[in-house]
Amino acid sequence: MRKWAAVAVVAAIALAGVVLVGIKALNYFDRHHTVDPTTPLADQCDEVPEGAERVTFTGDDGETLGAAVVGPADATVGVVLRQGASQTICEWLPWAADVAAATGDRVLLFDRRGRGSSPADGGNLSAEPGDTLKAVQLLRDQGALDVALVASSMGNSIMFAAVPDVSPPPCAVVSISPVLTSRDSHGLVDGSTLRGLPPNLWVTYETGNGSIVTSAQLIASRADHQDLPAVHELGVDTSDHSRQLILKHPEAAAFVTEAIESCS
Repeated sequence: MRKWAAVAVVAAIALAGVVLVGIKALNYFDRHHTVDPTTPLADQCDEVPEGAERVTFTGDDGETLGAAVVGPADATVGVVLRQGASQTICEWLPWAADVAAATGDRVLLFDRRGRGSSPADGGNLSAEPGDTLKAVQLLRDQGALDVALVASSMGNSIMFAAVPDVSPPPCAVVSISPVLTSRDSHGLVDGSTLRGLPPNLWVTYETGNGSIVTSAQLIASRADHQDLPAVHELGVDTSDHSRQLILKHPEAAAFVTEAIESCS
């Protein structure tokens, strides 16, 4: 009897392991599954806010990236979001709609290479600062006179690497849970040099993550070194990171909206 009980326990453990591996495999597939850049938003995302539109743009190397815009077509202020490493536009579309409704601005978010609606070359971080510049130009081509840059988590490395080449400079740079360096097989993207910062800088971050706090402090220090106005800072007593910081903490969401409104 004991023998069969032991066999049953071993079998149950093995089955649990198979289920766990299966769940992890599905999660991995979901994060890395891509669709064509022209795929309707409703076919890519579970939740598509009213008025959200599918757009695409082309990188310097000719690769097509999938994006979305929300907000008035005649807005004079545009916002470009660069989300975190594993995220897609789907997670941030509701936020984009909220910002557009609150500010009257036009918000553009795009899938990074190898994620979501940007199959591109399977992922190339080194090309992404250039992709950010293309996103800015798309909003300018649509009529935006000023453009704010917003980045979350690892997206900060891309945003800050692109900032020196944004011309005219962004009307605001808004950092959420800053991660300032990123690396893949193509090389390192180093946003920690923090060159060419504009005078209107905003940073919100979780105080429960030491490396994030250090990055926020570095942004403030580099701004001071460049004789810029003091960085607007909001530390939140939590370990919630990136999208969760905005979702779970209304003060952080309001801070980001206020930062964008400062462009008007």
